[in-house]
Amino acid sequence: MQPQEYQRMFQWEGDYWWFVARRRLAQALLQAHLPEVTGRMLDAGCGTGALLRELHAQGVAVGVDVAHEALCLTRQRGALTVVQARLEALPFASACFQVAFALDVLEHLPDERPALRELHRVLQAGGYLVVSVPAYSWLWSKHDVALAHYRRYTARMLQARLCEAGFRVQRLSYALGALLPAIALMRWLDRLRPGAPAATVMPLPRWLNRALIRLQDWETRYLLRRRLPFGVSLVAVAQRE
Repeated sequence: MQPQEYQRMFQWEGDYWWFVARRRLAQALLQAHLPEVTGRMLDAGCGTGALLRELHAQGVAVGVDVAHEALCLTRQRGALTVVQARLEALPFASACFQVAFALDVLEHLPDERPALRELHRVLQAGGYLVVSVPAYSWLWSKHDVALAHYRRYTARMLQARLCEAGFRVQRLSYALGALLPAIALMRWLDRLRPGAPAATVMPLPRWLNRALIRLQDWETRYLLRRRLPFGVSLVAVAQRE
């Protein structure tokens, strides 16, 4: 990811609707399968640390990221445990985490399969992995280039990768379905926009930001009961047997 994007992420991810909705959805999905976390938690690809700070408040949590810039920003959020490492070679003992999160991480890897195998290795038997990835290659734009994505996913592709790594997929759904038309238009316009690639995170009025968070909270409640057939993102809960 371009270094300036880490600065933007650090600035925005605390309260910007996209990041807030992603964290709330991931935690809600985990709680639906594991109401009480008693073991260690891993934030794989912790970025600039907003999720890790929330996990730290709930129990023992460790963040890992390959980017030095990201970890420096994460440390500004407080006394959080972070490790610089590649997800393809995690410096942890086998079966030492009960839960792992990999939110919008796999698409940054040239080949996500070694990382998924490592996540499977460090999870305890019965442990859970919560994943989110961007959906649909036809949504590819300069946003993906700026964030150094290698791919966007379909549900079938994500399920195949998780199963290949040895996980049993408990839940898989598209997400951000209500906003798909608007974001698809933004991505199409982004492809036509002149200038250098940049992530499409734009300032919003406070009322609109709050409204989008409420909309996604409603969608999260829906996703706890049913699956969405389309959306901007994909989310999955997978278990190590």
